Amino acid sequence: MVGSAAHPVSERLYGAFLEDINMSIDGGLNANMVNNYSFDGVYLKHSSMRARGADRWRTQTDPLRFWRLNDVDATSCGTQTRGEHGEQVDTECPAPPLHKNSRYVRIAFPVDCDHASLENLGYTAGGTHAGDCAMAIEQGHRYEFGVYARPVAGAVTLTVSVIDAADMPLTDCVTISCGGFSAENGGAVSGDTGDHIADPGASTSPIAPDEASDNGWIHLSCTLSGLASGLGKLHIGFAATAGNAGMDMSAVSVGDNADGIGSHDVVGLTHPPDPAPAVIDLDCVSLMDADTWGADDPKWRYGRFRRDLVEAIAALKPAFLRFPGGCITEGVTPGNEYRWKDTVGALYARRQQYNMWAFRMPDGSSYSQSYQIGFYEYFCLCEDLGAKPLPTLFAGMTCQSPYRDPQSIPVNSEYFRDVVVQDYLDLIEFANGDPDTSQWARVRRDMGHPAPFGLDMIGIGNENYGEGYMERFDAIAEAIHERYPSILCVMSAGLFPYHLSMRRAWNHARDIAAGRGRMLLACDPPLAGSRVIVDEHSYHTPQWFASQARRYDRYPRDSAGVMVGEYSANGYLAGRKQDNAHANTWASALGEAAFLTGCERNSDVVRMTSYAPLLAHAQGKGWMHNLIEFDARTVMPTLNAEVERLFATHIGPMTYECSFENRDGERGVADRLFVSATGNEDTRFVKLVNTSADRIDVTLDVSFGLRVLSSAPRNRSACKLRVVRLSADPNARNKLGVDGVSSEAAERREDTFAMAGPPVRFALGVPAYSVTVVTVSL
Repeated sequence: MVGSAAHPVSERLYGAFLEDINMSIDGGLNANMVNNYSFDGVYLKHSSMRARGADRWRTQTDPLRFWRLNDVDATSCGTQTRGEHGEQVDTECPAPPLHKNSRYVRIAFPVDCDHASLENLGYTAGGTHAGDCAMAIEQGHRYEFGVYARPVAGAVTLTVSVIDAADMPLTDCVTISCGGFSAENGGAVSGDTGDHIADPGASTSPIAPDEASDNGWIHLSCTLSGLASGLGKLHIGFAATAGNAGMDMSAVSVGDNADGIGSHDVVGLTHPPDPAPAVIDLDCVSLMDADTWGADDPKWRYGRFRRDLVEAIAALKPAFLRFPGGCITEGVTPGNEYRWKDTVGALYARRQQYNMWAFRMPDGSSYSQSYQIGFYEYFCLCEDLGAKPLPTLFAGMTCQSPYRDPQSIPVNSEYFRDVVVQDYLDLIEFANGDPDTSQWARVRRDMGHPAPFGLDMIGIGNENYGEGYMERFDAIAEAIHERYPSILCVMSAGLFPYHLSMRRAWNHARDIAAGRGRMLLACDPPLAGSRVIVDEHSYHTPQWFASQARRYDRYPRDSAGVMVGEYSANGYLAGRKQDNAHANTWASALGEAAFLTGCERNSDVVRMTSYAPLLAHAQGKGWMHNLIEFDARTVMPTLNAEVERLFATHIGPMTYECSFENRDGERGVADRLFVSATGNEDTRFVKLVNTSADRIDVTLDVSFGLRVLSSAPRNRSACKLRVVRLSADPNARNKLGVDGVSSEAAERREDTFAMAGPPVRFALGVPAYSVTVVTVSL
């Protein structure tokens, strides 16, 4: 029976969690198909020997990784790079880079060479796919190419195209003249397609993207047309005529990398036979489908999103979006944590970082965070999706997960106060501040978004736990609420979903909510009914999730709310095998669905839920069990995503009481059938999840309020019923083939009826292993 209203449903109940794992960002959401687009090449150097402690996580720089060089010499240049421990290392540079955070490549080639070129395969997944072409081209589509260039010696011409593995054209070939060196003005002169670039200033202070620059860089761009569909590689050919009169050749540096770093995957590398080669500097190479998300919106002027992936996320109707992590928030060593200030401003000003998840990639290292998608793009995406942002920042403790080497920054240190805490305060200003009074708000305005983003909650750390974390949570939350008392702070409960391991976090949160702690730590006024939120993470079996459907029935309603910030029925904590063949089965989706009925019934205490991870490149997965998979051409929601979309798109603002009445002699169904109901005055959404191998016959009795009944005509018989069912074999799973074609495993059935009412009473068969959503509308 679906009876009277119980309590309001949290308006943020179903959200999404975006972490840069499984090539989710670079190689996924990032529309730029060029891998190592800026020649920064910052990667992980990892040792599995735990005896080395934190020293086993090191930084390596390989500026030419993923670039193939044909009949050219290439030199990595820049004023700084990262050392083995992520620290800044100053280097010599023959000419200024676009920004001090940026490195570039200096290309030298003979003026009479016919085959000088650079090639980029795109985001290959490594392992057996390391040599595959990975740029998806569709016949009839337009593709935008861009590069920053600085002619140094000779009048250089670029020819740009995409070709397949057999060197056959997938796009037309466009020629770009980028001019030559002008002895008169001491710098490069641009061709018709060049625009002088802006210098955004230092990454450690607010970045003004439009300051003038006179260091000779120009921006070149063109549009390519798709001639055929397939996977290809970017080909940039070079041609030049001599033009060095009046030039000081001491400024030309060719040959070995100035940092002593060799090039990676070099094909046909030769030393220039001519003492006066043509020379050009390149940086920030981009190639993307012209139909990116928000292509016509001027706020999307920096990082761009792949449209089909954004549309797949939008279909989930997320009420909030958590970002950037996850474990990359904390990093694995001090210096590897995610610094949001490195991710804003002009693209070339963003200071890149290795991705800690590289150790789970096929080659163990080639996974980097280019930050082409940074915090500005994240906030813009939230705005477009209608989702509230939930940024999660470093709390001064590196990742505490098993087999890591956690380290902490002392709370009383200058670094903790001036960097860790200040990053929270500056991010709130970046998101919400007034550009007339706030320097970080001016950065947001200058990037293309004068209006505030409406940030009202923030996560303090990820999966951190223990007394040390509580001390850091208090210090950060107190600093936040001293300036912004209405910001809701999310507290981590660690990485294990067991009551004993979470006890410290919950006791502390409930003290804060009840006023037993320092009052400045609590959100005032409460947001969505909670003064503080505790983030529980759960990675367990489908059976465990079904058993937890009544978990929150017993939680106190004390203004300390729950966020299930990461959940997945992947069996990880039960030691289940983590491989592709056992990932995202229908059994896992059913277990999660049963659990979500309990979250809906208890949505007065469960404020937010989000699956993890959200995205995964099908050939580049370090984490097997994910919500949406994709490759260069195709997006495939898993069965788990189909269930989540069904739940999130069939929910109302009020929860209604549900009760069972067994038929005579029938075995109890409470451990097999899970039910929740939400809706409004004239609509009910009833969800029924059958996790058993038997069909269950039920009679649904749906009542409506007295006010609705009294206002309805006596002869009213126009209740509408819509029944949507998903069912499949427990071992079934959606699959994405090597040909880019996906197959769907679940059977979907939809029926509509009209019947007398209200009240509404009807018999319904709930199939074995199924999720059923019944919509009753007056």
